Parts: sequence; structure tokens; C-alpha cells
Amino acid sequence: MRNLSNTIFVTAIGLFLSLATCQGAGIVTSLRIGLNHPDGQYASGDTVIVSVNPVKEYPTPLEVAVFENGVMTRKEKIGIVSSPRVVFTDVRTGPVAVMLEFRPEGTFPESTPMNLKPSEDAIRIGYVINASAFEPGFQPPKDLKRYWGRQIRQLRAKKMTVRSKPVAINDDGIECFDVEVSALDTVPVRGYVARPKNATEGSLPIIIQLHAAGVSGDWCKAHVNAAVDMARGGALAFDFNAHGMLNDAGDDYYKTLENGPLKNYSYRPITSRNSYYFRNMILRAIRALDYITSDPLWDGKTIILLGESQGGAQAVALAGLDDRVTDVVINVPAMIGNGGYLLDRNDAWPWPMEYNGVKTPTSSMLDVDTGILTEKNARRAKKVAPYFDGASLMKGSKARFLVEIGLVDTTCPPSEVFSGLNGVAGEVQVISSPYRNHWSANIPEPYKAWWNENIESFRQEYIKKILSL
Repeated sequence: MRNLSNTIFVTAIGLFLSLATCQGAGIVTSLRIGLNHPDGQYASGDTVIVSVNPVKEYPTPLEVAVFENGVMTRKEKIGIVSSPRVVFTDVRTGPVAVMLEFRPEGTFPESTPMNLKPSEDAIRIGYVINASAFEPGFQPPKDLKRYWGRQIRQLRAKKMTVRSKPVAINDDGIECFDVEVSALDTVPVRGYVARPKNATEGSLPIIIQLHAAGVSGDWCKAHVNAAVDMARGGALAFDFNAHGMLNDAGDDYYKTLENGPLKNYSYRPITSRNSYYFRNMILRAIRALDYITSDPLWDGKTIILLGESQGGAQAVALAGLDDRVTDVVINVPAMIGNGGYLLDRNDAWPWPMEYNGVKTPTSSMLDVDTGILTEKNARRAKKVAPYFDGASLMKGSKARFLVEIGLVDTTCPPSEVFSGLNGVAGEVQVISSPYRNHWSANIPEPYKAWWNENIESFRQEYIKKILSL
């Protein structure tokens, strides 16, 4: 990958670390599965070696299903593993993202689940070959920049009104504000801004936290503590939610939104570019950026975007649409590669093709009632989705990227994330995690401590280095 010359290779604690993605019994607790490349990245023609080491007795024959770019291609019998041994090898040119799923022989379900349940006796591990050669399924629309240029001009033509009130915090060195900033539609930007009290004009880099999908979950909301923690690092910090929700409201407020105005917001039928839900989400993020850069404390140089999943999608869009963004630090980013189906690969969340009646390799893994959808829906989705695909939006971005990719992530498939990163003009660094599905909370012990130390801690140190430049 021409932009990944500085790829970070994750250091292994040992070859036979547990790379399980679920917390069940049996295989998960009895066997350790490892790769000869602990980061799961292989060049074209490299030999992939997968080994199993029993740490407890497991007298049950194993079987492995092989998924290539999200599609199951075959199964192989392994037998009983009573001592450490190689159970699978692979040599090819790629590009291909491979996921191996190990189960007791004869227990594979008829249909492939998107994600493993904690109770399932199964382990998944992933690797990629020749990741630099992945290309997006969608090509950027010819008028992509013109379209978004018009949207941003309309946004900026609307007067920005700001409401701000101080928030009491237990830190004499930081001040924090609950802010509301008007956007293009009736839904404003809402979040928390924090900054060091003794900062001088033009002295602070900006750091922005963007949030993952959902409405009522704690991870969907802006938090005072998050903004304050970022400000303690010497930054002008902005933590805002994706939907313009009120800050620090009661649970009933968020549940009402989740079951009412924001119900299934990501899966709604696509009718046009201007009515697609994510248009205004992206424009709110641009408004938030315009607002925070108007603060005279900004140093005029550094803007760091943080985000996971949907938060990563917003960061990617901002980095592609606004040249002021200098750094993007994201985990398992969503909305990159919604055209993967055109190249027989699984698509990425929020699966706009599948939820609008387009048949793809992902369709069978989703609970989608396409019977209510028409051919008109599918035709519109094919035209509209490329304008919101991260692979199109981030193409040519000169920002620096640090990206964690989960190699068994079926929500934001590695093939699609790599396909977008391959189009970035700036420096790209990747932390690839062979055991990581879409939720870091599901990382099993004993791997969770390793992940915190080698991936999450690295991410935090990386951010500190940027802030200190």
C-alpha cells in the first residue's frame, strides 16, 4: 500500500495468544490460535501459518470455515488438537481478507451469522493478503466535490447562532461549556467544549470527539468528562453527539428519540441525496468544526479528529471535505466501502444497498425485509450511496491517519476500510487486530489486557505526541 509505508506492526506477546472474538466455553477457553504474522498482514506470496495450542484438554474434532472477503468459500476438517500444531496454511497473491471460524466438527449453522454470540463454541481469527491492492467498489461520482461544495455553502450561508453556558467541573485549570450551535436544518450541534483557563490566543490545537452509532447508549452521548480529559492534554476540545440531542438529559428523553424520531435512522429507505439522514449528520460535523475553529485560542494549525465506527465515518468525511483537518485517529470506521458488493465483497455498515433492496454478499447475513422495497428504492440507493461512501469522501485527503482495523470485523469489513485508505494522499498508519470484531468490549481474556496495552495505550500516546508538536 503506497500510503502504508509506515504501517505499525503490532508486537505479539507470543505466537499462541488467544485470538478469540467471543467469551464462550470450550474452544475459547481451551485453545489458543495464532498467526506467524501477529498483526495479520501479509504481502503477496507470503505464507500464512495458523497454529493451535491447547491450554486445556479439548477432545473434540475441529472444523474450520474459510471466509474470503466476507463470503464463506469452503470448510476443512482439522481433527482433534492434543498438542501444538499447524492447522491451516495459505499462500496467494490477493488482495483478500480472510476470516477463519473454528467450531466443533459438524456444528456450523446453516446460515452464517454476522457476529458470534458469547454462548457459541467458536473462535474467529483474520488476516489480509496484499492489502495495498484493495480498491473501492464505487468510484467517486464526477460531481462529488461540487455536490458537497454546494451543501457546505448553503450551511455557511445560514447565520451561525451559538448558545453557551458554563458547566461546573472539579478542575481549577479547565473551563467547560455546554454549547448549542445552529446548523442547516432545525437540529443544532450540541456538545461540550473544554479548554485550559490559562491558554493564550493562538496556542491550542483542536481535538474533536465524534460518536458511534445509536441513540440512547452511553457511547452515543457527549460527556463533560471526555471534553475535560481532552482539554487537560493541552487542547481546545469539543465532544458533540451525532444527532443534535440535548446534553445530559434523562434516560426517558433518549429512549423517546430512539423509539420515535430517530428510530432506525441508519436503515431508512434512500430517496435522495438531500433527504438521506447522514447528509445532515455530516453537515453538523462541518458546522461544529467551523464553530470551534472560530475560537481565538486555536493555534491555526492542528485539528485532530477522534472516532469509532460511525464516529470514524464522520471523521473520514470531515477529513475529505475540509483541508484544515490535519490528523484522524479512528477505530473500526464505518461507511467505508458500501460498494464492495460490486467486487463480490461484503459491504460496510449501515448497509445502504442491502436495506434498499440491492442483493449483495452481505444480504444473507442481515435481517432485512426487502419485500417491502421496490426496484425504485434500489436504483436510488445505487445513485445516492456513493456520495456518502467514505472511500469516495476520503480520497485524496492529505490528513495523517491512524486507523485500527479489526480483521474479523463483519460490520466494517477490513477489505473495505483498506480500500478507502488506499486512496488517501497523506500518511496512513494501521494497527490491525486479528482477533478484533466490531466491539472492543467483546475481546476475551487474556487478550483484553494486551489490547489495552498495545493498541489502546499506543493510540493514546500517539495523540499525546501530536498535541506536543
